[in-house]
Amino acid sequence: MVEQHNIHSRTSVATAVGVLSVIYAVTFFFGALLHLGLRISLRFAVLAEPTILPAAIVESLCGLALLFGAFALLTRTNWTWTAAFTAHAIALGGVLLGMGALAAGAGPSTDLNTIYHRVMLVGLVAVLALLLSPPGRTALRRAA
Repeated sequence: MVEQHNIHSRTSVATAVGVLSVIYAVTFFFGALLHLGLRISLRFAVLAEPTILPAAIVESLCGLALLFGAFALLTRTNWTWTAAFTAHAIALGGVLLGMGALAAGAGPSTDLNTIYHRVMLVGLVAVLALLLSPPGRTALRRAA
């Protein structure tokens, strides 16, 4: 009976972090498109960001890293924990790079961009904290 609980716990953590990774990746790709000039008109607002090619490149790389981590998590590979940790660390580095560049005045800033960086900072740090915790490490040791 204990073994079933451990298996369920391992797959639940892997699935939850995998789904979060996909969601985070989608938001990075969405940000990249906005930084390439895409404008999205909503009923109550228009989502737009200044065209910043370096930001679009970094956001695309973060999104790709997170998709790779999500693949490892959702397919329960032998290297799940390493892939998930690396993907989230890369994405966190991208967020910190963006925040640093904006703080240094390297590009125009918007409220949307500021809020996004802060939300992603919290989300990525939370996942990394889970991955580094003993339950997170145990759950993803081998979720196959």
